[in-house]
Amino acid sequence: MVACVGALTIYLLIVGQESYLAALNQGAEAQAKLVREAVLPYLSPSHSLSEVDGLAKRLGHESGVRVTIISPRGVVLGDSESDPATMENHANRPEVLAALGQGFGESSRRSATVGYDALYVAVPIEDGGQLLGVARVAVPLEQVNRAAANTTLAIILGGLVAIGLAVGLAFLIARSMARPINQLTEIAGLMAEGHLDRRVGIYSKDEIGQLSRAFDQMADRLRVTIKDISAERNALSAVLSTMADGILIVDGSGKVAMANRAAGALLRLPSTQLEGKSFVEVLRDHELSGVLQRCLELGIQQSGTTEVGTPRRSVRIVAAPLRGEQTRALALLQDLTEVRRAESVRRDFIANVSHELRTPLTTLKALVETLEDGAISEPELAADYLSKMHSEVDGIAQMVGELLELSRIESGQAPLHMEPQEVESLIQRAVDRLQAQVERTGLGLSTDLPPTLPRVMADPQRIQQVMANLVHNSTKFTPAGGRITIGARVERDMVAISVADTGVGIAAEDLPRIFERFYKADRSRTKGGGTGLGLAIAKHIIEAHGGRIRAESVEGEGSTFTFTLPLATPSDNTP
Repeated sequence: MVACVGALTIYLLIVGQESYLAALNQGAEAQAKLVREAVLPYLSPSHSLSEVDGLAKRLGHESGVRVTIISPRGVVLGDSESDPATMENHANRPEVLAALGQGFGESSRRSATVGYDALYVAVPIEDGGQLLGVARVAVPLEQVNRAAANTTLAIILGGLVAIGLAVGLAFLIARSMARPINQLTEIAGLMAEGHLDRRVGIYSKDEIGQLSRAFDQMADRLRVTIKDISAERNALSAVLSTMADGILIVDGSGKVAMANRAAGALLRLPSTQLEGKSFVEVLRDHELSGVLQRCLELGIQQSGTTEVGTPRRSVRIVAAPLRGEQTRALALLQDLTEVRRAESVRRDFIANVSHELRTPLTTLKALVETLEDGAISEPELAADYLSKMHSEVDGIAQMVGELLELSRIESGQAPLHMEPQEVESLIQRAVDRLQAQVERTGLGLSTDLPPTLPRVMADPQRIQQVMANLVHNSTKFTPAGGRITIGARVERDMVAISVADTGVGIAAEDLPRIFERFYKADRSRTKGGGTGLGLAIAKHIIEAHGGRIRAESVEGEGSTFTFTLPLATPSDNTP
């Protein structure tokens, strides 16, 4: 706006000055013509030169301009400001020459007669086609310049006022427009920082108001969207953190972008330390790394299983490209160690059951066949065979009964009758029941108890069964002359009851598996048979009580089996 007004001012200055000069020329020409009309009668022979000069002086005084009457030969006949007699010939003056030749002449120059710059306009004086002279009017240029300066000043002042008004108006308009825009910018910055509860609050009907309402609607939708995304992210994070399987997300450069807690536990590293590292460095196994590398290269699901770490663990990896992102992959890590161990236990269980059943069944079949071949006709031999058959059937019945008992305990179908119990009473009842049986095997049975023990919550019948199984197990592995000792002590919020013997002990390789079903240590080192289910039953009974059972042994020095029972709280003693 300033540029436009400035350009307009300059244009007006130029045009105004030219227009003023043109108007001045026209005015001077008109005045010269009036002088011509006025002086024409005085150029007749009846008038003297003094009359012409007097007329020029009167006209100059009345018009305010210099009036000069010049003869066709350039002689000055009259002048309003000088004596014609003292003035030089004007035949060579440009305006006089132009007036004589073209009928009109003008020029601007400094006057040698009056000593100032002037604008000269001359017209010829004619009468009936006869040239009588030239009428000239001179306007001082100082006056012209003063008038032009006034005009210029007026135009400049007008331009400045217009510029001032334009700037003020532009400032007001810009301010009225900038205020809501600045407010909108400020709120947008706050929203970008996460303050989605802020609102612009401009409700005008113009474009700014529409933009403000659009911003507020966008903030509402964005807040809802972020809330939904946060909820989904929290749900996904909760799922990933509670998953038993490890999850890795690997980007196209081979860096781990995300890892859950299970992955860190499986790879023996905190999950926060996995992120940002290469998957080769994290997995530390060429087979697992190769599966993930093939997935990234081929863009299709890959899987594999290998054993890693010390002790060895069986790990399965399933790597799949993320949908729509061929440069990223998700790796699922599964620890199959317990699954493989369970499969091994299941195979051993089936093999043991088959073995335990095959032996008595084979014996029964042989005895039946012998009786069928004629032994039944011999009373003494038949009675002996029938006695052996009864013994084998009793063994099978015992094994089936123990299997059913173990199954009932595992499935929770054998409910416990929990009551506060005195530990000394539990142990003493077991000693009273087992004392004679132990002594018949040539062993001693004793107790080693502290003066006082807190009460425990237990099913007395089941605990008696556990201690009987542990004592029977010790009698099988303790040579005659040995000793079995039942003790107890407090361990934190539990009471630990132990059954220790001075037997042959348990080999280190057998110790981790002795609580498995049908698992038996070296049979050649025992004094009797068994089903191999007693320790498994004891383990499940103790775990049902909320305790734990463990075994410690040094081969050749004996074994100690310890199980824990929870303490009875004061509320447990309330009738």
